[in-house]
Amino acid sequence: MRLTEHVAQAALTSAIASLFLGLAENIALFLSIIFIDVDHYFDFAFVCRRYGIRDMFKFHDWLWEKHRDAIYGLSVFHTVEVFAALFLLGFITHYFWIVFAGFLTHMFFDLIFLHYHGVFHNRAFSIIEYWVRKRDPSFKRGYCVPDADFWGRGG
Repeated sequence: MRLTEHVAQAALTSAIASLFLGLAENIALFLSIIFIDVDHYFDFAFVCRRYGIRDMFKFHDWLWEKHRDAIYGLSVFHTVEVFAALFLLGFITHYFWIVFAGFLTHMFFDLIFLHYHGVFHNRAFSIIEYWVRKRDPSFKRGYCVPDADFWGRGG
């Protein structure tokens, strides 16, 4: 999904949540719905060895348009292990439960989007799942890497 779509989801969710959350909690919810996707930057930086934000968006647009069926990626903040950690940390401070709720909201919309586009299983939903599948020699999918000329001048 695009950043603008996640911002709209965060705004709508926060508007509803403002009826029963305080300002700081609502800000945490809003930001968590959006910033769960920082792990896509990590994917990009690791695969491409580049660090520009615009390049990250260009890379992910290219993956979606040209290679969405060939991808099997790990977006670490989108995994059951991170969700479980946030839930457990919520017993220390309720702000982790707020972030957990934001991550769940984000993931709900992501899963609908992936299912609608027929690529529900192009992402690992568990770090353990990813590790096991990537060690299987018969499993060849992963992130595609663009050629050097993809980046244009100075790339």
